[in-house]
Amino acid sequence: MANQLLIQSPDRTLVRGQKMAVTIVLALDEPLKVRGIHAEFLGAEETTAVYTTTSTDSKGIATVHTHTAVQHEEVTRQVHLLAGNEEMGFFGNMTDAVATVFGAGKHDTLEPGDHQFDVVVTIPDDAPPTHVGKKTRVFYELSVRVDVPAGIDVKATESFHVAPIVVDTKTSPVRTRYPDDAGRGLIDALFGPDVKVEMALVADTYQRDELIEGIFAIEATEPVNCRRIFVQLLGVESSEAHGHTDGFSHLSKPLDLALPGTIIDSYKQEFSFRAEAFGPPTASGARFSIEWFVQIPLDVPWAKDPKIRAPFVLLARP
Repeated sequence: MANQLLIQSPDRTLVRGQKMAVTIVLALDEPLKVRGIHAEFLGAEETTAVYTTTSTDSKGIATVHTHTAVQHEEVTRQVHLLAGNEEMGFFGNMTDAVATVFGAGKHDTLEPGDHQFDVVVTIPDDAPPTHVGKKTRVFYELSVRVDVPAGIDVKATESFHVAPIVVDTKTSPVRTRYPDDAGRGLIDALFGPDVKVEMALVADTYQRDELIEGIFAIEATEPVNCRRIFVQLLGVESSEAHGHTDGFSHLSKPLDLALPGTIIDSYKQEFSFRAEAFGPPTASGARFSIEWFVQIPLDVPWAKDPKIRAPFVLLARP
């Protein structure tokens, strides 16, 4: 059996404001020189943004380069020295490693067997829940490293879960319309049918798989051929990292609501469907946001399809 580093916690779920004792076990099958044993508990919001730059060579040929910016916004950082010496830095480690080779150096020799250490971690009362998206995540990790002079460090990492904050949410109806007060815009005015659409939801907050109920109404100034009306959920994930912005759309499968054909004057229909969203719940942080909408597009041939959206809060499962 090779040397092992084990992180043993009584639970993988952290409770805000409460301490958790975590046991670290270094299992050795042979003596090991150890300069220090370090533990770091990090809770952070991580955002990524993909961006491009262009460079031109001496011949005038342009090349596009794709980059990914990653930024962390710390929630908490707790550093612990479990045994041995503090970090010495790159050059200090190199000097000490050379001294170790010649029989000196700042280290202790641990004998074969299990060596146990304890570390206590905690998170703030307002710590955000763990979260994983396409461009963003909130994570809590305990990393342990055994600093081995003139050798390969022994490392281990354990992830922890933080549940959503339970709030007493009062729901209220939601109502939107297309076009809104800003008007249709140039593209819609040139290529879209002249229609007005309104949508109302019974509530502005839903849990996953909960039944969403609503109604939509269409008014047409002249007959409009509408082949299909469907509904879907749209999650808009936005991120910012080192000054660069990015985003991702979480789009559910469309559910057909109607095949109205030619709409003369007006059309109205109630609808209901399950909130089967596969993306992360509604969330916001220092550098990211996730917003959810009920979206109803009208499939109008040979025209720009009008779309109406109603915002709502998608809650994570408790």
